[in-house]
This record gives sequence, C-alpha cells and structure tokens, in this order.
Amino acid sequence: MKNKSLTVILILLVIIAIHAVILYFVFKKDHKETPPVNPKETSQAAEKKNAEAEKKTKKHENPLFGKFFTYRNAVNGNIPALPESKNATSGILVDLGTRNVLWAKNPRKAVPIASMTKMMTILLTIEAVDNGTITMDTPIKVTGASMKIGGSQVYLDPKETFPLKELLKSVAIKSANDSAYLIAEYLGNGDVAMFVENMNKRARELKFPSTRFFNPHGLPEDNPEHDNVSSPEALAFLSEHLLEYPQVMQWASTWSEPFREKGNPHYQIMTNHNHLINECPGVDGMKTGWIKRSGFCTTVTCKRAGKRLVAVVTGFQSRKERDAFVKKLLDWGYRQNLKISAGSSASAGKDDEPSAAASVAEPPAKTETKPVSKTTSKTAKKKKK
Repeated sequence: MKNKSLTVILILLVIIAIHAVILYFVFKKDHKETPPVNPKETSQAAEKKNAEAEKKTKKHENPLFGKFFTYRNAVNGNIPALPESKNATSGILVDLGTRNVLWAKNPRKAVPIASMTKMMTILLTIEAVDNGTITMDTPIKVTGASMKIGGSQVYLDPKETFPLKELLKSVAIKSANDSAYLIAEYLGNGDVAMFVENMNKRARELKFPSTRFFNPHGLPEDNPEHDNVSSPEALAFLSEHLLEYPQVMQWASTWSEPFREKGNPHYQIMTNHNHLINECPGVDGMKTGWIKRSGFCTTVTCKRAGKRLVAVVTGFQSRKERDAFVKKLLDWGYRQNLKISAGSSASAGKDDEPSAAASVAEPPAKTETKPVSKTTSKTAKKKKK
C-alpha cells in the first residue's frame, strides 16, 4: 500500500514538472525582448511614406490647374491688329492663370500636329518616372527598328545603350524621332502600338478634344488619315501638364546640348528647333513641328511678370513667318490681358464654348489606335521634320 502511494506521488510530481517546463517556455516566448530598432531603416521608411503622401496630395501652383478655358473674352478668327493671323489654319492664346482665352481660331478643330506629338510621348514617359515604373537612369538598348526612323534624329546605333534621361533630353531638345520611337518601344514592352494606345488613353482621360495618335513621333504616314491630329485647345492643356515638370522645362528651354561624349564618332551638338527661346522674352518652351500637311506649327509657353500665356498655332508656310507671328501674338496677348477686367475671371474654369466664328470642329467619334503603319520606317528617311 505504501509503495502504491509513493508511485502515485511520483507520477503526480512528474506531471507537475512537465507542466512547469511547458509554462516556463511559453512565458519566456511571450516576454521575449523586442529586437532593437534600426534608426536608419526607420528614417528611410518614414521618408518613403512621406514622399508617397506628398505625391498624392501634390498641390499645383495654379489653383485653376486643369480647369476648362473660358472663351467669353476671346477674339475669334483673325485678329484685326495682327493681319498675319489670317495665315494660321488654327490657333489659341490662353492665360493659364485666369483660364481666359484671348484669341481662338478653330481651337477644337482636329489638325495634323507633326512633332508636337512628342509632347504626349514626353508626358507619358515623365509620368512613368514619377510613378516609379522606370527611372531616368534606366539603360535602354537601341533597337534596329528605332535606327530606321528618319527625319530629325540623333542617329542611334543598335550597338549603343543610353540611359532614359539622355534619350528623353534628345526628344525635348532635338526633337529626335529615333529616340521617341525607342522610348515608346521600351515602355510598350517591345510593342510601339501599345504605347500609342496609352497615348490615346491618356488623351481621353484628360478630355483632350479632337485628339488621335498613330505614332509616338509625328512623322507623316502614307495614309493622311493616319497622321496624328489634335486641336490647339488640347495642346494648350497638354503643355500645362508638362509645365509641372521642372526637368522637362529645363530641356525645353535649352538652346544647345551635346549628345554622346566627345571622341565618339557620332558625337553631336543638339540644337533646339524652337528659336523663340532665344528671340522672344519669357519664352521657355515648348515644342515645334512640321510636316507638309500641318505646315509650320508650334506650342509656345511664355511667362512675363508672373503671368503665364500659352500660344498654339498651325499652318504657316515657313518657320520665320510662324515665329514672327507668335512674337507679335504674345506681345498683343499681354497687352490685351491688361484690358480684361479682374472680374471677368470670376467664372474662369467654366466650359464656355467658342463662338461660331471660331469654326469649331467636333472631336472624332472614335479614338481607337490602329497598328503603327509598317510604311513608317520604310519611308521615314525620305521625310523631313
């Protein structure tokens, strides 16, 4: 009987000991010390979080950014004081700060825009950089297809690789068609047509009137119906978006810049096609263009005494004729702006329609992208930009 009692006691002691061990390890696990915090990692995480929050809550310098333009103060059609205005097939002059359109001629009509196309190519690319899809240092290898694009170019070679920044700079300054094509090819994952579809998608998102793209550079297609088209109003809005990016504006206002390093057989000095950045006070961008069907056209951004005007014109017979008119148009616009009463901008941002005198064309019913024409690379070398 005594032995039996001892056995029971021993069993109970073993059970108690096992439970004690289990409780010890459970207690130790639950009260494990928190690992020391790495101040550097915490700081980096906080900076990243703050940067993302700042991007989401980015405030525009202009509180009316992106608002509709108002045409109630606009001179429509030809300007009596500027007889050269009759040579423009279309155009617009707008004060971005008040949204007042000062002059309009076919402002929503779809017209061929030639190299002004590259404004959208630049916007999509810089937005991709902004959202982290790509960086300015991302290396991009030149492809055979991009080498075959003609017109204004930096003569890319498939043996070369460039950081995105250099390619984008050549598009903004030199209006390089080969660089524009290569960027589109890269961001389209090898499919330029996919990038072009994204150009059209972005145009629809931004509600650009009468806009349709078929290629990323603006060279003419064999079929005139496949030329890139947009409207002066849309291009004015597009330039406003590019004004948000200081790097783009720095390039757009640069007169000349080397491309490739000295000693390279393809080294060249790129020269800006926009002569007005040197010839007209306040001009700091944006993009010129020419094909036979568009005539000499341009989108010009100008800032004087804190007031920002954007001018878009198409259809001129020569660069000099176009530039001479835009100079006079800007001077006229700044004088005209002073005549508009401060109260007239109270309704700025309201979508006032251009008058009948502006001969507005309705936007195309569809903006679907067709595949990039195979004839582009075959015939591009014969076409001048």
